[in-house]
Amino acid sequence: MVYSAPSKWLMRKHPPLAGPDGGPDAWAYEGIFEPFYRGAFEAGRQVRIMHARQLHDPRGERPGMTPESVAELHPVLIAPALYVADDGMLDWLGAYAEAGGHLVLGPRTGYGDHEARARHEVTPARLVRAAGVRYDEYSNLHADLPLRTAPDSPLQLSADAVATRWVEGLAVEDADVLAEYDHPHFGRWPAVTTRRHGAGRVTCVGTVPGRDLARALAAWLAPSPCSGWQGLPDSVTAATGTAPDGRRVHVVHNWSWQPATAQAPVDLTDALDGSVVPAGTPVRLGAWDVCVLAAAPGTAAE
Repeated sequence: MVYSAPSKWLMRKHPPLAGPDGGPDAWAYEGIFEPFYRGAFEAGRQVRIMHARQLHDPRGERPGMTPESVAELHPVLIAPALYVADDGMLDWLGAYAEAGGHLVLGPRTGYGDHEARARHEVTPARLVRAAGVRYDEYSNLHADLPLRTAPDSPLQLSADAVATRWVEGLAVEDADVLAEYDHPHFGRWPAVTTRRHGAGRVTCVGTVPGRDLARALAAWLAPSPCSGWQGLPDSVTAATGTAPDGRRVHVVHNWSWQPATAQAPVDLTDALDGSVVPAGTPVRLGAWDVCVLAAAPGTAAE
């Protein structure tokens, strides 16, 4: 996920979202960003947060990262609420998708320039051709909107899926519709679209996703949890990383008062007591427990 501190500061002063009383919500940036993160978390997917300046530094004070290297390392990149962005940043996002990455654009991304001024061109600025959609209308919501899965869409929504707080009137030029608003007015626009671009793809989410939409979106974006752990209980998450010595480290949490059990995907070693946990054997977790395990370098199922 792409995090933008300048966009957060801008939205503190000029928030696009309303609070419960109808007034401006100074936490609007978090209100857009966090539902995407929570959806990935609840779907059991790992998330790395990267600052926009790590990818592209508008001042040229740091080298940044190439779109090709990020597309290879991170096949999905979600950029919600990236309001403050110079031309180079938006072009970088387009190049990331063209290089093979799956770029997800959320509400307000590509609307402002590096000085937070509304751009003159159609939005999402500099990404309309890549995304296959454009919009010039948007609206706050005072109530959630029910959603439905579009015909032939790979995005499977439950009956409880809703759009919240914000709608961008996405006009499809050359994109596939994944989800639609079930509403007499907003139903004229799609909620989620996707389009192939180069070797990758650009998906546009024109609303702040409710929990069911956010989970479904994460499951579609990353069909298999990259941690290698399968069939985890609802309260258990697993995240992995690589230690300096090359070993794959697995951190398994139980976010519940009830004990839970998971199955080791590969041969592991408990990082605390050194005990061996063979592949397929149970890993028992107490209430609110965490277990740190390590695999040998090069072990499969990472």
